[in-house]
Amino acid sequence: MGRTEELIKVIDTNINHMISLSVLNLAQLGIKYGIFKIVASRPSYSELLSQIRVPNKPLLKKLIEHLKALGIIEETPTNLILNGFSYELRFPKDEYMLLLPDWIPIFEEIYKMVDFALISPDHPYVLMDFDKDADFWDMRLSSSFNAAYRELVIRLTGLREGSYVLDLGCGSVSPAYFGRFVGEDGKYLGVDYSPALLEIARSRAEKMNLPVELKEMDIGLIKPRTSYDVAIMTFTLEYLTNRREVLKKVMESLNSGGKLIIVDAFKDEFRNVEALEFFEGLNDSFVGYPSKAEIKEYLLGEGFDVSFEDHGKSILLVKKL
Repeated sequence: MGRTEELIKVIDTNINHMISLSVLNLAQLGIKYGIFKIVASRPSYSELLSQIRVPNKPLLKKLIEHLKALGIIEETPTNLILNGFSYELRFPKDEYMLLLPDWIPIFEEIYKMVDFALISPDHPYVLMDFDKDADFWDMRLSSSFNAAYRELVIRLTGLREGSYVLDLGCGSVSPAYFGRFVGEDGKYLGVDYSPALLEIARSRAEKMNLPVELKEMDIGLIKPRTSYDVAIMTFTLEYLTNRREVLKKVMESLNSGGKLIIVDAFKDEFRNVEALEFFEGLNDSFVGYPSKAEIKEYLLGEGFDVSFEDHGKSILLVKKL
């Protein structure tokens, strides 16, 4: 197995296990807060909400909705029903070497945050805000999992010295990483709406004397004025409500033969991804994971002449013809 194929398997495998552990932790919350015990008596939705004594009722409702999405709880016109639930956690022996351990403690912290978020969405121990909690996000973006997909971006797009690169939702780590490859003759523009993450990215790039440009902006408002060879969207689309519009603008900014690479936990590829969505939803900006099908539908519907390459479950490469 070559390095590119290995990286694809690494990303898919680790996303699968992020989802698996999130399913178990979601079920644990159902037990911990007495949700399952109450639902066993077939209450109405409003009765369940009133009997669970947590201040943050909107988050409690989200928790119940995600338990419904997993099929653990079912809603009828009059009440809620508890379904039988079993879940198998599988670790095939050929995946052991693909597992990356350093995302585990990060997710353990996120699981703990739910208890505080159920008290208040603004609780200081909920560290999911891109600006207020930039150090936590920088630690997360520096993990070996994130490093793996950054390396894969290089391999699949052919990004090299002289390339013009647009990185949407660049965060704090990618600018310095990709900036090393484009060189003085290329261009790297990283766009993010978090000034705190961009400040970390800027500091790193300046220390390495890298020719990167960083722009603080809501990605949903982008209007690229330069033509690019490569556009990067890694775990970005789940924070956008106007995906079609943004994808249209990104494709318009690409040169003929240019490539858009999207890395994400696509809804139509990963089973039970709703569990992961609940925990990522502790960030107020989180909308939900996209599907590959909707992305393809958007781009074809806008009339772009493109080809699609599916690399494993988590990578979609779009080439502008």
